[in-house]
Amino acid sequence: MSSGSVELNIEKVDVAALLEQSIAELDEKIKKASLTLRVKYSNKHIYANLDGKKTWRVFENLINNIIKYSAPNTRVYINLMEEDNKILIVMKNISSYEMDFDAEEIFERFKRGDKSRNTEGSGLGLAIAKSIVELQGGKLNIEIDGDLFKAIVQFSQA
Repeated sequence: MSSGSVELNIEKVDVAALLEQSIAELDEKIKKASLTLRVKYSNKHIYANLDGKKTWRVFENLINNIIKYSAPNTRVYINLMEEDNKILIVMKNISSYEMDFDAEEIFERFKRGDKSRNTEGSGLGLAIAKSIVELQGGKLNIEIDGDLFKAIVQFSQA
C-alpha cells in the first residue's frame, strides 16, 4: 500500500449498501462477541467514487477490530452520515482493556493496541485501512476518550 503500486478500481459506490453488506457478513461474529450493534444511516443510499472491494476491506477491518477488542455485553454504534459534501462513517465501541497509548500510535506498523494481548493478527490492520482510505482521497482518524474508541472514516461525496 505505502509504495503506491496498488491499483484502484474507482466507480460510483453506494457506501450505505457496502457498509450494510460488511455488517451482515460479520453478523455471526458480532453476536458471538455478545455485542449489540446500533446502526444509523442519514440516508438509504449515499454515493462516493471509491474502489468498492478495498473500501469493503476497510469496513471489514474496522468491524473485526470492534469484535476483537470490545468489552462483551456492550453496545457498538456505527453511524453513516452526509455532512458538507463529505461522507462520514463513525464507529464507536468500548474497549475491553485500558487503552494506554496515543491515538496516532495505533497506526504505526506492527503496533498492537494492548501490549499484553495475545490475539491473532499482525497489527497491520489499521495501517492498511488508513492507506486504503488515503489512496482514495479520504481520511481515517482515531479518537480515544477513556475506554471509548472511535474510528472516523471520511470520503468525498459523489
